[in-house]
Amino acid sequence: MMQTKDPDYKNRITQIFHQANFIQHLGITLVDVGAGWCDTELMLQAHHLQQDDVVHAGVMATMADHTAGAASATIVSAGEYVLTVEFKINLLRTARGEKLRCHAQILKPGRMFTVTESEVYMIEGASEKLAAKATITIANLPKNTD
Repeated sequence: MMQTKDPDYKNRITQIFHQANFIQHLGITLVDVGAGWCDTELMLQAHHLQQDDVVHAGVMATMADHTAGAASATIVSAGEYVLTVEFKINLLRTARGEKLRCHAQILKPGRMFTVTESEVYMIEGASEKLAAKATITIANLPKNTD
């Protein structure tokens, strides 16, 4: 199990989702979070689709990235924040359905950088299929105190 430096990390992660305007606009919601991992979901709507009626790659990339950032934020102190410095995503299939679900977990925590993996699943009824997998490198940064 991952160790956290902030015993109030769950409230901080909840605030991250409430304060992220773009994430709110897309409709990505926090489902659950624990030390070193995070789960989110997105109820799909017409504005999430590209011209061929499949989920836009940018929607899946944003979901994978933000969920990974939240997972990484669970292990930093209250005086730090996280910021993506690099990510690679494999889009494994076109995504359709009722909703997307994302699970992110830390692969390797570090003092300056954390490597996290996200999996995005498309859900249609009882069917759940892996649609994308991303590896995200996150920087651990001190909050500005001025």
